Amino acid sequence: MNQTHDRHSHLAALIVDAAGGDRAAFRELHALTHDYLYHTALRLLRLPSLAEEVLQEAYLSIWLHAASFRPGQARAMTWLIAIVRNRALSVLRSNRSGIASLMSDEDPALLVELEADEAPDPGAQVFDALARLRLEHAMTRLEPAQRQSIALAYGQELTHAEIASHLGVPLGTAKSWLRRGLERLRVGMEEPVQRQPVRPAPTLAGCRP
Repeated sequence: MNQTHDRHSHLAALIVDAAGGDRAAFRELHALTHDYLYHTALRLLRLPSLAEEVLQEAYLSIWLHAASFRPGQARAMTWLIAIVRNRALSVLRSNRSGIASLMSDEDPALLVELEADEAPDPGAQVFDALARLRLEHAMTRLEPAQRQSIALAYGQELTHAEIASHLGVPLGTAKSWLRRGLERLRVGMEEPVQRQPVRPAPTLAGCRP
């Protein structure tokens, strides 16, 4: 019992440290939880490549939203599973025509779970459609080098040294790109997404050459 409690406390501490920008804590959190969360996504999605894609997005969401974790309100693993599960269900809902091919006939309970989960807990659904839209919007506002650094760090789990080697830049440059990119990404995630105004189609005379 004490070991289980200590494990939950350790994971919670890692999330809190990650919220403060501690990448070492985030990497340890990733190492300790990746296998379990991967199988959580795989159970829902059935396709290993899709499960890994969802997990990459979920870990980026975990990094960006770590500050929203409240240790006194939920266990760390429960919070992490909710992020992965809601992202996986969102993917399934967006591809309802392919759900039948992803799920076996021997597992009808999963289809029931999907249909019954139309209104998930808003407190748990961290990576919902709005969050995804804000993330995509914020990513487009980063410099290309910053976007690539973040993709390598959180998509492929490369270290600072590996990122620098992959991009062919000094270690300090790679660290700077990643740090500034994450700072801008977090700020961008807090900004409302502005809808582009609908403009009337230009006439031929008004078109630029």
